[in-house]
Amino acid sequence: MRLRTPSRYKPYPRQTGRVRLAADVAIKAVFAGLVTLFVEGMVLGRVLGGVLCPAVLHVMAPRLAVLERGFDRDFYLRQFDDEAQRRRVARAPLLHYALLGWRTRRAPAPGFDPAFYRRQNLQRPPGMDPLFHYLEKPHAQKSPRNEVEARADRPPWRERAEAVLVFHHGRGGGSSHFLDLYERDIEDTGRNVLRARTILNAPTLVVIGDRTFDLSSGRDKLVDFARRRRVTRLVVNHLIDRPLDMMAWVRDLGARLGVPYDVVLHDYYMLCPRIDLVTGTGAFCDVAPPETCVQCVVEYGAEMREFDPLSWRRDHLAFLGGAERIVAPSDDVAARMRRYLSKPIAVWEPESDADVPPEHTPRVLATEPLRIVTLGSLNVSKGLRVVQALADVAGQAGAPLLLSVVGPASEPLPQSVTVGGPFLSDDLGRLLVEAAPHAVFLPAIWPETWSFVLTAALKQGLPVIAFDIGAPAARLRRLGRGHVLPRELAADTDRLLAALLELRDRWVIG
Repeated sequence: MRLRTPSRYKPYPRQTGRVRLAADVAIKAVFAGLVTLFVEGMVLGRVLGGVLCPAVLHVMAPRLAVLERGFDRDFYLRQFDDEAQRRRVARAPLLHYALLGWRTRRAPAPGFDPAFYRRQNLQRPPGMDPLFHYLEKPHAQKSPRNEVEARADRPPWRERAEAVLVFHHGRGGGSSHFLDLYERDIEDTGRNVLRARTILNAPTLVVIGDRTFDLSSGRDKLVDFARRRRVTRLVVNHLIDRPLDMMAWVRDLGARLGVPYDVVLHDYYMLCPRIDLVTGTGAFCDVAPPETCVQCVVEYGAEMREFDPLSWRRDHLAFLGGAERIVAPSDDVAARMRRYLSKPIAVWEPESDADVPPEHTPRVLATEPLRIVTLGSLNVSKGLRVVQALADVAGQAGAPLLLSVVGPASEPLPQSVTVGGPFLSDDLGRLLVEAAPHAVFLPAIWPETWSFVLTAALKQGLPVIAFDIGAPAARLRRLGRGHVLPRELAADTDRLLAALLELRDRWVIG
């Protein structure tokens, strides 16, 4: 079955800027189509390419001379599966990258991850090629090119030590931060770690260091490489953005190397091709039957383009069944997944809550609103619809409540809500101090498996409000702090507003 990607959601009924957002999306799609037509159909085409290509090469010569220092022609061409398209691009690969490739998030070289570089260099002008931005920087100011280079504390390679080969996605986020911590734990045992990075536009490729391997057709080379590096274990940190065949490839690698594989669970992708068990209507399905999943993914899409929704769960659970060890960040996700597995799940918490400072009691003046912030990227599963509805109802009621988002939002929010935009994780503590909230609200409607932003709030001693679902609620209960609200309040905005205003009344002074 062929489906739309990525996952989509039913629009919020009173979403501000909805028409403008749809128009922006349409304009970008048309622009991308025109650029592709110009580059691949005209500049690199057979009819006009003989005239246009030399002219464009001449005009762009200074820029191309800079980009050439960080460009790998053969690697770039390996990202094009369609033979006809690859032949067109091969006429001038660097020019194709400079005009179009970077806009479509293609990687210019094995060691340069454009998605990572964008996330880490927020000051980069949005219309600038990330590779050009990197190469134009003075050497002393250059930042890491990928997530492996970003770990400054990674130990040097230990000769004759065993190694663990880790497969990871390229989306960043909490699972990437978890993996950094998990790899440190592996390294502390004296083993080496080889991280196999994903190329977003080439799902069969992995990059280890500056070497590229094709999992679909070049596993022989990877097996030989792994043997020489003394790999004794495979770890799958996630399967997202990989073909369904990835499970068979991992099994094959393990069998040929004679080593086991482990799987880390960061979400519910093994059960739900939308990842988080949240339907297109914005409701938590709590692992609906596969027959219900079919209707959901057909109407609202998934994170995989082609698959059978009826066999998804069965195939992924079988893959988990073949793992020697299954690891989860919290007891909550482990307990939920044990309902579908006959083998134990090891809980490895990435952080300790033991040393967080006591919770401060907010002091709210009778004349000021209750200032509440959400932390991190706010999307539907993280509570976007909750915040949209809460802002609308609070505004209509004239309630003393001020909402803001420390982070980006996936859709426009009411004008009363301040949205801070993307930030670097190291800056979150500072941003929390600057926002000076009375409390932090984590409005996720799905069972989050850890929550690093909760840790940031706890370290500031701030009261945290969360729904009774997932690891955040479990952690707050274990600590005996925060405010865990009934889960049904996520869909009952009037009662949610009343609960927040009741907290305000407790905290009012004077």
